[in-house]
Amino acid sequence: VAWLVGDSILLTIASLSKNGRGKTHATHLEMLTWPICMSMCCLYFFCTLDSSAVGRRAVGIWAGFWAHQAVFVTVLFWSEGSPTYQLFGAFLWHAFLGAAFAWLMNLIRSELRALDSLDTTRTTRLLEIMGLQTAVGVIAVTQGIGPKAGDRLAATGLFQLSLCMAWLFSIAIFDVSGIDPHLAVTKLRLGLVEGSALFFTGLMVLCGFSAYVLSEQSRPKQRAVEGVWGVFAIAIFGGFCCTARVVWVARRR
Repeated sequence: VAWLVGDSILLTIASLSKNGRGKTHATHLEMLTWPICMSMCCLYFFCTLDSSAVGRRAVGIWAGFWAHQAVFVTVLFWSEGSPTYQLFGAFLWHAFLGAAFAWLMNLIRSELRALDSLDTTRTTRLLEIMGLQTAVGVIAVTQGIGPKAGDRLAATGLFQLSLCMAWLFSIAIFDVSGIDPHLAVTKLRLGLVEGSALFFTGLMVLCGFSAYVLSEQSRPKQRAVEGVWGVFAIAIFGGFCCTARVVWVARRR
């Protein structure tokens, strides 16, 4: 929770500060900390399966965090002179992430509890992802933050986020839905929805890899970074729709 509070403070400072070095530094640092917030929330959701009460608290923490994100990211865009359609887009996107994934993650959690699946390897993988996210963020900061580093840091943040989202979707597809990854790869014995869920998850991974390549450049092209983010957003939305359907069908079995 402390990490989420720290990220929210950074975003608040970035949103309400006047244009200058302090605003830029707060914005760039927040770019690198909020993907780790996603992993922190996942850790709280899925590493406390033995407690039913934690599920409700996890949903509340997630909803509060994303409500703050939706409001203050919109304020940040407004303070930077973004057009009205971008303000609405930013608010709706963050509101969607907050509401949709709160429902999906709670559903996945309840299914794992019903399956009595307390496999600790999920926790281990997520902790490894968080370690990699932290290391990548530290390296990005040591390479410099400032007005000319925005696109590079945006690419770094996308790579960090792709790791966590791919982990989450893989839990839903393989652990909850029971899809055999070996058969999925070798014999393609998948329905349309299951195949689409895997496709969008793979697309997220490819976007993350592309973002990593861009983040290694000192001055990546803005259009390239924005293009990768756009494809990633499509993959997130498509992956959510397909994965939610897969998990819902598995729940009714």
